[in-house]
Amino acid sequence: MKKLLLAFIVLSGTLPVFAGPGTTIFNKEHMNVSVHSRYQHMLDWHGIYNDMLNSSGSVLTGVQVGFDTHPSDSSWWSDAYNYPSLSLGFSYDNAGSMRTKPGTSIGDFYNLYLAAEFDFFRAGIFSVGPVLELGMSYTTEKYSPRRNVENQFIGSKVVANLAAGVEAAARVSPHWELALTGYFVHHSTGMTQVPNLGTNQLAAGAKVKYYMAPQETDRKISLEKPAFPKGLRWNIYTAFGGHSCDWELIAKGPEAYPVKFRLRAILGVEASWRYHRMLSTGLGIEGNYADNAYREMDLLLRGQEDPEGYSPFHTSVHLIQNLHYADFSVNFALGVYTFKKTGLVEDMSKCFQRVGMRYHLPPFKTGQAFLGFGMRTHYFDRSYCLEYSAGITF
Repeated sequence: MKKLLLAFIVLSGTLPVFAGPGTTIFNKEHMNVSVHSRYQHMLDWHGIYNDMLNSSGSVLTGVQVGFDTHPSDSSWWSDAYNYPSLSLGFSYDNAGSMRTKPGTSIGDFYNLYLAAEFDFFRAGIFSVGPVLELGMSYTTEKYSPRRNVENQFIGSKVVANLAAGVEAAARVSPHWELALTGYFVHHSTGMTQVPNLGTNQLAAGAKVKYYMAPQETDRKISLEKPAFPKGLRWNIYTAFGGHSCDWELIAKGPEAYPVKFRLRAILGVEASWRYHRMLSTGLGIEGNYADNAYREMDLLLRGQEDPEGYSPFHTSVHLIQNLHYADFSVNFALGVYTFKKTGLVEDMSKCFQRVGMRYHLPPFKTGQAFLGFGMRTHYFDRSYCLEYSAGITF
C-alpha cells in the first residue's frame, strides 16, 4: 500500500505543469466538474474467470474535478498536445454484485485516480481523443487461503488501477459538455502480493461535464517554441522495487500466504538522442539484483536443482522511447535479458517491457536530476514489479 500511495503522490505532483507560468491551478477559469457512469464487462483473460463467476457485468459511477489548459496560458507544451485536461477522480465499481460460485467472492472497487484527457481531433463543438487513468483502488474482497481460495485475481486489498480509453464529446453550451466513453480497465497488485492474475474489463458509458467558466474557442495562437537540449544525452540511474513470486505460493501452498516481498535493485545507464522537443530515443543497459527462492522452488516442484546453477544477478539491454511534456517524460522500454540464472520453475521470460514516468528537476551546472517510477512486465501482460528510480541526466 505504501508503494502504491507513493506513486499516486508523485503523479499528483503533475498538476502544476499543465499550465503556463503564473497560472493558478484552482482558478475557476481552468476548472471543471464531471460525473460519469459506465457498464463494465469482466473478460475471461486467463481462462479461469468462468470457474469463479456466474455473471460478468458491473456498473461504475464516479466524479472528477478537472483542470484545463487554455491558449491564454501561453504554454507551448499545452498547445503542442492540443490543450489537455488533467483531473482528480473518485469512482465506485459494484463488482461485488457479480454472482460467483459457492465458496468464493469478488469485491467492490473504490478508485482514487488521476485522469488525463487529450483532444486529437476537434471540429466545431465536437472532439475525440484518448483518456488515461492511473491511481489506486481499495477492494472489499481478496484472496484468502481459508475462505476465498478460488479468487486468484487479487492478493491485496489495495491495488493499482489503470484505465485507457477513448472519449467522444460535444460542447452543447459554453458551460456544458456531453460525452460517450469506451475503456479497457485493469486492476493489479503489481506483484507486490500474490496471487495476482488481475481483473480486466471492457467498459462503455457516458459523462457530463460542467465548466466553471465559458471555454476559449480560439486555439489559433502563435507561441514561441521552447529551447530543448538537442543531441545526445546520458542517463545514469538507480531503481528499487520488489515483487512476490506466485510460484512460491504454488510450491508451498496456501499456508505460505502472504508470500514474502522480495527486494529488487537496479543500476542502469542510457544514451538517448533528443531529436524533437517532444521525442527522444535511446539504448540502455542494466544490472539487476533480485532476492529470490529459485533453488527452493525447484526442489519443491521439480525435486531437483538446476544444473546450470542460480544467480540473484541479471543483466539486460533495452530500447527506450521517451515522450516529453515540459519537465515530465513518459517512457516505454523493450528489453532483453542477456544473463540470468533463475532455475527450472521461475518463468521470467527472455524479454521485458516497462512503461514509466520521470520528473526532471531544475538543471544544475553539470546535469539535471530526475525522479521516476515504472511498471516492469513480462510477456506484455504479466506484471513483474513496480520500480522507483532516481538519476542524473547530462
